[in-house]
Amino acid sequence: MQHQLPPDLDRPELASALEQLAASWSALHGLPELFDALRRHELGSQTAVNVELGDLYLALRCAAHDPEALARLEARCIEPLGGVIGRVDPSPDFIDDIKQRVRTKLLVAEGERPARIRSYAGRGPIDAWVRIVAIREATSEKRRSQPWSDSDSGSLDVEASLTSPELGLVKEQYRVEFEQAFSAAMAGLSPEQRNLLRHHYLHGLSFDQIGGIYSLHRSSVARRIDKARKTLLAETRRGLAARLATNRDEFDRLFALIASRIDLSIERHLG
Repeated sequence: MQHQLPPDLDRPELASALEQLAASWSALHGLPELFDALRRHELGSQTAVNVELGDLYLALRCAAHDPEALARLEARCIEPLGGVIGRVDPSPDFIDDIKQRVRTKLLVAEGERPARIRSYAGRGPIDAWVRIVAIREATSEKRRSQPWSDSDSGSLDVEASLTSPELGLVKEQYRVEFEQAFSAAMAGLSPEQRNLLRHHYLHGLSFDQIGGIYSLHRSSVARRIDKARKTLLAETRRGLAARLATNRDEFDRLFALIASRIDLSIERHLG
């Protein structure tokens, strides 16, 4: 069956994306809602590379409780969450509980508030978007259940159970100073640098996918992300040195421990 775009959205990129969408589903339903979503989120003027049209359609059909869409969401987005959630707490009960919380948050309306899945705008892969929801839910639940452990160390992600006793000591002694230095360094990055780090670390986008957003070659994306990360490390180091009264050898040893977990700190801060 041939599906036509409305005149205001009739562009070759979107027409091709719609054809691919039709070929990948048993049948397409609710297309007027999809077209309205494109207009509402002001995505219609972007290229098909930047519009995750298939994922946007999946989200809308999940909101309508379409069985095929729900099965796809479960297989692609929910089941693989074990690894992400397990970085917060690897226990099977915790992982299963957070998965169920994510299902509920995405698919069940809360009073006047519509189901969270309706807020997905197609600006990145839906599985990366769901991972963000899961990370936030897992870290929030962990803080609620253990308010004494990490309530003041959202960026210094150095769980004692996953690190050496030495790194656990660093967390206890220097977490406030690190948080201040790291937050200041992150604020000092340009908006583009923060967005590049967010796409890479939080959304899980490849260099090619990020390049499609910014019209850059993958090698340019890689260089810019590397520069943003190095700048963040250098400024964090400078800020931390100004806050701590330690000798050079002790500080170098301390910062080496912190730097070894900086990627997780970026993910936690940007989430």
